[in-house]
Amino acid sequence: MGSQNGDTPVSSLPELLEQGKYLEVLLSEPGKALIRSYVHQQQSPSPPPQDQNHNSNSKIVGLAAFNAFLQGNVTGPVLDDTLLSRVEKAFGTTENERKDLARRCLAELQVDGVGVYAYVPLLELFGLARWVLLGLGDDEKERLRVNVWHYKLLTEPSLGSGSSFNKGLQWCEVPSLRAEIERALEGGQEKDGEALVERAMVWIMLGQEKKARRVLEEARRERGFVYTLTGALGKRTKFQERSTSQLVVLARSKGAFESGGGEVRPEGLKLNDDTLLEELKFDKEGGETDIGERDDEKEDVPVELRDIKPDEQPQLAPLDQIILLAEATLKDAFSPADTLTSEEVLPFAVRVISDQGKTNWQIYTHALLVRSRIEVHRSRTMERGVLQMQAVVDQVVVDTTQPERAQTQEEKEGEEENGVPEIKVSVHGDEAAPVDNKPKSFFPAAKPSETAPPEVRLRYIHTLSSPPRWHLESELAYSWAGVGSLVSAMEIFKRLRLWAEVALCYASNAAREDEGGRGKDGEARAKAILRWRLFNKTGTAPENSEQDADEEDVDLDKIREADYHGPQRTPPPSNAPRLWCLLGDLENEKKYYERAWEISGQRYARAQKSLGEYYLQQKDLLSARDAYKQAVHVNRLSNELWNRLGDISLRMGEFADAAEAFSRAISSSDSNGGEDARTWSNLGSAFYSLYVERVKELRQQNENGVSAESAAVPGDDEDEETVEKKEAKDPKTLLTQSLHAYKKGASISHDNWRIWDNVITLASRLRPIAVQEVLLGLQHVVRIRKSEDAVDVDVLRLLLNEAVLSVEKPAGMGIYDPPRGSTERAVVQFLETSIVPLITARSEFWELITRERVWKRDFAGAIDAAEKAWRAAMGGAGGGLLPGSSSTGPDGKSRNWLEDKDAWALVVERTDELVSVLENYGEEVPEIGGKWKGKARLAVRSVMGKGKEAWEDTEEWDRLKGLLEGLK
Repeated sequence: MGSQNGDTPVSSLPELLEQGKYLEVLLSEPGKALIRSYVHQQQSPSPPPQDQNHNSNSKIVGLAAFNAFLQGNVTGPVLDDTLLSRVEKAFGTTENERKDLARRCLAELQVDGVGVYAYVPLLELFGLARWVLLGLGDDEKERLRVNVWHYKLLTEPSLGSGSSFNKGLQWCEVPSLRAEIERALEGGQEKDGEALVERAMVWIMLGQEKKARRVLEEARRERGFVYTLTGALGKRTKFQERSTSQLVVLARSKGAFESGGGEVRPEGLKLNDDTLLEELKFDKEGGETDIGERDDEKEDVPVELRDIKPDEQPQLAPLDQIILLAEATLKDAFSPADTLTSEEVLPFAVRVISDQGKTNWQIYTHALLVRSRIEVHRSRTMERGVLQMQAVVDQVVVDTTQPERAQTQEEKEGEEENGVPEIKVSVHGDEAAPVDNKPKSFFPAAKPSETAPPEVRLRYIHTLSSPPRWHLESELAYSWAGVGSLVSAMEIFKRLRLWAEVALCYASNAAREDEGGRGKDGEARAKAILRWRLFNKTGTAPENSEQDADEEDVDLDKIREADYHGPQRTPPPSNAPRLWCLLGDLENEKKYYERAWEISGQRYARAQKSLGEYYLQQKDLLSARDAYKQAVHVNRLSNELWNRLGDISLRMGEFADAAEAFSRAISSSDSNGGEDARTWSNLGSAFYSLYVERVKELRQQNENGVSAESAAVPGDDEDEETVEKKEAKDPKTLLTQSLHAYKKGASISHDNWRIWDNVITLASRLRPIAVQEVLLGLQHVVRIRKSEDAVDVDVLRLLLNEAVLSVEKPAGMGIYDPPRGSTERAVVQFLETSIVPLITARSEFWELITRERVWKRDFAGAIDAAEKAWRAAMGGAGGGLLPGSSSTGPDGKSRNWLEDKDAWALVVERTDELVSVLENYGEEVPEIGGKWKGKARLAVRSVMGKGKEAWEDTEEWDRLKGLLEGLK
């Protein structure tokens, strides 16, 4: 096909592209011509080629450059060294020309003050692909793919605790590029399964869980793919005698797929655990899933899957395998990193790995990676998880690392002139054996027949959204750090020349070992590395600003902070804004954040975020607010920035601005974690503060002679905008908005009783009160706190009055049972099943129960509740009547009713209530009948006998005498 002289026929270019011969496409005449145009454009910017007749060839060349870049950085195998050398020379005949082009590519790819990873191999190929494919306006799919990979090149690793790389993308530093990607995703017209799965994976990368789930479900339906997570009887340990339910994913593709003679694929590590089995061993009897005997449980498994045995499942189509891996990534990235999540996620990866038939090389690699991300968080599988990730990374590194080329004759002559001797390594029988400079892998190197060709590896690269090599290696570093090996993590970052991460490792180690001053050396080293990247050596002339010649082999132990206080490097490193911010964090210097903002062209939002935090430390709220306003101006997609701005505005009393900021934070967030619960709660606080302000305004207007109605009700001659503003300031509207925000926050963080308490407070202030919201809030507060002190008796009384006592019940005899589904039934059940078991000392709760039971004509229960209320006031709900024993008053404080006047008044009140209930309903209870007077007199005399000495001349004493007189 291809010719060594570059005379490949144009008609064969599509065939070469399909065969994975990307370098040969680039060495064709159209390829070389396009490369020349690209190099010229870099030197003097000009628009990309627009000749429609040339577009077809241009697109093929652009795709070849794109695929060659991905082959060399993501999938492998290693590009042909001879052809690659010729392609590189097409970009620049000399080393200096190629370096200059690389610098221009780095500058061109910078977005919002963020530079790409500076050590990306073959970056000029991506630059060419981007120049060509973005210039062709008729292929939105390829434009999206290029932008997605541009985004990946810009995204920095994160030292967060997430189990997958997606968890490190919560902070978006390139909002303009992200916004462009989201517009393309929203406007995508392709509805085939592959395009939908690809879009779902991109949504996951952007951290948009809901949109990813929606698109993934659409892809599943379009393909007719059926799967479910269920249980099946089996064993997971070597010593397990009895089968228990094990989670398994049952899945079946639409149609039949070949399941024999599998393709070559990477090797997976064995678990080799002394307890766990290599694979779950399912029961063979019937092969049925453990879904129980009940029909309603059996219905949970789709009909198409009920005949499948868990260990004998049909082969899946490649796209369906990717859907399962996407489902696993979704659960892993957006769920808490705990044992339950791991148990639910692992079966999705295992289902793909267990397919015995043909599985694409890259799909299988990705499945191993997904399994590793889960297993590193489980003690029994942690070792296999880390080592499997190491093996995957090694394989990718080996398959994407070009060996060092042999020296040219000119280079050898140059060494001889410089007096540098040539070193040769020889073995027995070979005087000049070449040095094996290829990186080593965990497994022995695979033979050519045991690896997949590039076109196979790249077939699903965009659908899988596979990470680039340096992201994989960074993730491996985090895994090593997660198991306590910070040194291993640091070595990986050093090899990748991710100097910011190296500095963070030193600083993190310093924070861990700060006891006794042992961590100070780590912080000094972190500062030294950052200064080494940003400043010249002390005493160096400003114009001498070249970076160290051999950064990869630099000895970091010899770098000292004091040696790098010279002029700033010119030009600065590609990721200089981030480095300046890190240095500012370590040295707490405001000027470094300002420098980061300046050199980013006022586009690096993190610089203003750091400035805002600096001003907050100085208690300068005004400056902090202004800094965060600038941050959100350039990055409107960050819910973290909007949240912080809302917090500051709330503290400053700027409630309208706070409400706006929290609303923006919510709209830019897609997760359902506790952070969003806090945001919703803060939004509720902002609306409530606006409500309080508005009530004060209306009260003041009323005092000044302006009626509240005229201030709140829009007039006929007012325009629509004025009407909307008045309606937005209406107190009832503000209170309703506040309640809605608190309810949403409580629904997200349903175990936070404080948010539920706010829901109760706001719902009870509405007129009429929001009965359902009050009841719901009380139910959750009781569920969480399980104490009578957690319940506000005034709110409970209001709920009882509004929802039960105000409702007319039908006439009749016997205990009234409210109709099912009615509000009064729900309130009655809540009182009887949730409140009654909690009451121990607070008599006011028994008083409410008495009223509730009287309403439903449960007179025996009402008398029992009234007696318990009286005993609780006297000093013990269990029946104790000891004078002076502690009694809990309405404020929850312990009081002696023989000494405390309020406690004495409460006892008299409960005695009066008991007498009234006995008088009114005693005759209705067969067990009491005419004995009610005796019981009533006994209660009154008991109180009078014990309280005579302390309270004989009081008003309450006279009240008791009146009661006793009436009972004669």
